[in-house]
Amino acid sequence: MKKCPNCGSEVAEEAKFCTNCGNELATGDEVKPKAVASEVQSENASEQAKESAAKQEAGVSLDKEKLKASSLSYWSWLVTAWKHPFKVKNETSKWSGLITLGLEGLIFGLSIMIIFRGYYNSANSYYSQAFGGSFGDNPVGLGTLITFFLATFLSALATTGIGYGARELFTPNRTDFLDFVNGIAHRTSPILLLNLIALLFSFTVGFTTSGVLNTMLVLCLFSITLAIWQFGILAPIYELENPKLDRLYILIIVTLLNGFVYGLAYMAVAAHYVSYLQQLF
Repeated sequence: MKKCPNCGSEVAEEAKFCTNCGNELATGDEVKPKAVASEVQSENASEQAKESAAKQEAGVSLDKEKLKASSLSYWSWLVTAWKHPFKVKNETSKWSGLITLGLEGLIFGLSIMIIFRGYYNSANSYYSQAFGGSFGDNPVGLGTLITFFLATFLSALATTGIGYGARELFTPNRTDFLDFVNGIAHRTSPILLLNLIALLFSFTVGFTTSGVLNTMLVLCLFSITLAIWQFGILAPIYELENPKLDRLYILIIVTLLNGFVYGLAYMAVAAHYVSYLQQLF
């Protein structure tokens, strides 16, 4: 005879159910009554839910810490690049270069958008005062920002790729592409500062004496950034060791290919210049 673990009644050894309470029986002392088994399952499910929630919280906390550490590392790399652009160091994330180029393109596109909007609003104001009419709503907006951002960022990637290809083609040394991008971004990091300054002045442009002067200043800053970029993109060619072709000819090839890329970029944004200038004048 054995006892039912649920009600304590004695039942036959071969019985599968208690004749008193109907509880399902099994062999071994470890058998639990239905109510107890249900409670155990509920407790296990609760513990699993708590463990899952704890893991999720730990994961979120870990992601925040990683993001903070990555941000601080990038900022340290950027400050070092501003202080000594040509003392390239690779102790940073492999994405630092792409992030920098993306920020430069974004700020440049934002500056152009603000300049166009400023001149359109200024022209609209003069027209309204002179003729009592209006050009209508300002058409310059997100489309301009996206166009100039893509033109800048993609042309930067293309010219960087040309420099990387020349390095790989004319020297036996092999370099990871993202490391090469980091080096270019490090050398040209002052562009980010100049773009930020240009962005600040772009808010004051317009058909006024100070507005025109500020526009000229912004254009000068953009010209300097282009010169810095050209120096930075050609620097790896000067640093080639024992190239298969003389550096001068490699520089000519790279410069010609870069000019082709710049031409495509200018063509991509020409429609914006023409359409907005037509509306202004």
